[in-house]
Amino acid sequence: MESRPATLGETLRRTRLERGISLTAVEEQLRIRVRHLQALETDDYAALPPSVYTRALVREYARFLGVDVSDVIDRSIPTRPLDRNPIRPAVQPLESPPIISLKAVLTVGVIALTSILFVYLYAQYNSFAESLQSGENGGDEVGISNPGGLGLTPLLTPVPSPTQQPTPTAEPSPTPITGVVVEVRITDRSWIQVWTDGRAQPGENVPAGATRTYTADQIIRMRVGNAGGVDVTANGSYQGRLGPLGQVLDAEWAR
Repeated sequence: MESRPATLGETLRRTRLERGISLTAVEEQLRIRVRHLQALETDDYAALPPSVYTRALVREYARFLGVDVSDVIDRSIPTRPLDRNPIRPAVQPLESPPIISLKAVLTVGVIALTSILFVYLYAQYNSFAESLQSGENGGDEVGISNPGGLGLTPLLTPVPSPTQQPTPTAEPSPTPITGVVVEVRITDRSWIQVWTDGRAQPGENVPAGATRTYTADQIIRMRVGNAGGVDVTANGSYQGRLGPLGQVLDAEWAR
């Protein structure tokens, strides 16, 4: 009776045990979570990310152990239905309505102006009534004498003329960005696959500290295996991290 050939996961597990390496040590070296390593060694592909990422994990794990699995990797890892349409539709945020309407602002402004006008007219009326009462009680008008026929010259306080400010030099407007430019900075090792205008770029496992720049005329799509380790700047606008650490995520930017 012929013995059953070892599966891909059994080969990885046997090699690791022969070398006396723990799963924790592998996690620290490769930044692959223990639960993913266990799923690889037990051939539990349902607990792993989509097939494209799983193949990348297997290749990296195999290189670490010194095992050549290139001849069995494609037929050992099944293609799941999720892999056929991994791009999720973008969700547009809902715009919140303004807190204060323009009509309310205009209404408050009209009421305030009316109140100010009423107070002003009331003060003028009281001043006029007091002047009439003072004239009736004071009898004849008393003229203000100007002894010696001296002319009265009003005292004018000189107002300093404003200092002429130099005309500011117009700054040259920045050159507009054409197309789509996405700059990536890796803070934690992550697998990255990019499509520019529908053309697939070679996928790679990028180490921490590395940077990548991608350009396209219309659209850039990106698939990452560790969203929390990828910082993105799109057309000069800083987007921040794509998601939490360890999350598999797809994103796109278009004109």
